Amino acid sequence: MNVLLVHVKKNLLPDRVRTAPEIGHLTVITEPGHAQRYGPEVDVRLIDDVQDPEALRLEVLRVLRERRIDRIFAPFELGQAQTGYVRTYFGIPGTGSEVAHAFSSKYAMKVLMSRAGLPVADFRAAHGLDQVAGAAAELGWPVVVKPMIGGGSIDVRVLGSAEEFEAFRASPEADPIRALRVPLVVEKFVEMTTEYHCDGLVVDGEVVFAASSRYLVPVLDHGATFGSMTLPAGDPVRARMEELHAGAVAALGLTDGVTHMEFFGTGDGLVAGEIACRPAGGGIPDALALHTGVDVWQSCLLLALGLDPKPDRVPEQGVTAHCYLPLTPGRIVSMTGAEELLALPSVVDVKMLRQVGETVPERLNSAAASGLVFLRADTAEQAEEAVAHVYETFRIEIEAAQQ
Repeated sequence: MNVLLVHVKKNLLPDRVRTAPEIGHLTVITEPGHAQRYGPEVDVRLIDDVQDPEALRLEVLRVLRERRIDRIFAPFELGQAQTGYVRTYFGIPGTGSEVAHAFSSKYAMKVLMSRAGLPVADFRAAHGLDQVAGAAAELGWPVVVKPMIGGGSIDVRVLGSAEEFEAFRASPEADPIRALRVPLVVEKFVEMTTEYHCDGLVVDGEVVFAASSRYLVPVLDHGATFGSMTLPAGDPVRARMEELHAGAVAALGLTDGVTHMEFFGTGDGLVAGEIACRPAGGGIPDALALHTGVDVWQSCLLLALGLDPKPDRVPEQGVTAHCYLPLTPGRIVSMTGAEELLALPSVVDVKMLRQVGETVPERLNSAAASGLVFLRADTAEQAEEAVAHVYETFRIEIEAAQQ
């Protein structure tokens, strides 16, 4: 099978996916300075920006003049809408432009979910910072301002009042948002007690697998402590989440794919957040595999190739949690090693993502970490105690990077 991978430069594919035997000939379209490394047998082509639909279309045309493309694999948030357009334009099977746009545009997805009767926070579109205050006045402060297309909580701001917004707009902090090439979404801020996520597989329009978890702390508010833990099968919140997840999949028209959806727990029940058609970031895929036996990355590839993933679930036992070891910009001077963390109670795996001497950049997304720790426990309370022990044990020293 001739497969085209549309790859955003900053992301990395798991090796088992990049080298999967289902891929015959691999062509990659990515960007200069890309982080992934490929062997000499891979045809790697560079364009300035995979989010430029015309540049992507022209490069795909060049590939098609040399060989057929059976399927396109685009597993990352950015570039999915453009890949959907290319599939539709050239008649390549897979998720087309309309559905890909619905899963990429936070405004389009909320319109469709709202029309389908899902509980969503009230929202407005703003085509630049100058329109935020008017949208917020209609919604009522506080609001959340975010790029219409983006991920990892980058350039997402909570603004409490018109005065706070004006101060923000006049500051250098607003420059990255002012420089965005996409519109903004302004949402009414939701007072939540808990934040959750639901991860699923969709085959022929049916959700064939779903697993629900709660974040240890809400994503936007998290400090050093961050991660999530699974909810047991009989949990009523899990049942409601999976019902709303299925409703969102139907509303957005997904036929085949992997999903990651977020929810806010409030005093009035669950509020549906955003849904993406890709594997979750950070340690969630590995935690799901430990807990359920389902590899969402492998499933994502197989579904993109038009193959049945046939998820082989194992019985769920207890609670599986994962937590992110803290990370801040600067040069890493020292940090606790994996061996010491593996010796802690309930810890079953540790994946160190950074090393001593490495320099961490200024702009980090919500999944940035020095490492990931995975834990198994009989109850949520025991898992929380074990996570707290991890954070008590882990130490990292970071010094300011040289200018």
